[in-house]
Amino acid sequence: MNTESGKRKLRLPFPGSERLERNFSYEGQDLFVLSALAGKRNGVFLDLGSNHPIVKNNTFLLEREFDWRGLCVDIDDQYLDLYVFRKSGSMVADCTKLDWESVIDRLGTTSIDYLSLDLEPPPMTLECLRSIPFERLRFAVITFEHDAYRSQDIVRQPSRRLFEEKGYRRICSDVRFGGNEFEDWYCDPNQVDIERCSKIAADKKDWEDVIFL
Repeated sequence: MNTESGKRKLRLPFPGSERLERNFSYEGQDLFVLSALAGKRNGVFLDLGSNHPIVKNNTFLLEREFDWRGLCVDIDDQYLDLYVFRKSGSMVADCTKLDWESVIDRLGTTSIDYLSLDLEPPPMTLECLRSIPFERLRFAVITFEHDAYRSQDIVRQPSRRLFEEKGYRRICSDVRFGGNEFEDWYCDPNQVDIERCSKIAADKKDWEDVIFL
């Protein structure tokens, strides 16, 4: 697969990875999801803070190449018209104040394969996380942006406590981009092969070194 640093091999290949020429996430979140879920097809995602529907988007690759469906939500309406190029649903909303019954209705399930959570500023991401009805929803894979490089532990530590309480396993801690620690990546041990995921477990590593050999 081509990256900014050249052509590199995936650390954890999955069915279909051999034909991928590129990914769309800015920091490899889409490839982490596919690596963790062994190239799952026809999955379901919830993309909170989705921003542009294609550029630096965490779910476009899943939808386009692996037939996933889901819902993209962002408070900014500047890209709304561009979502016509996406097969999945989209909505403009404050992710900290979602009508979760409506979200569940639109997804058609309470078992979601991937949750992408990335709002601005970082404390909003934590506020959104706390609003999620985890007693009803379960996620197989989660990427959570804490932006510790600029918010220190204001978001990182409370989010980690919550995920631990809800039974999620942190696979990659403080994933880095440009030397900055910005995200934690989680899996549900009841839905994901943790032994497989342990092959990409990492702490304070650049995202490309997590995903690629």
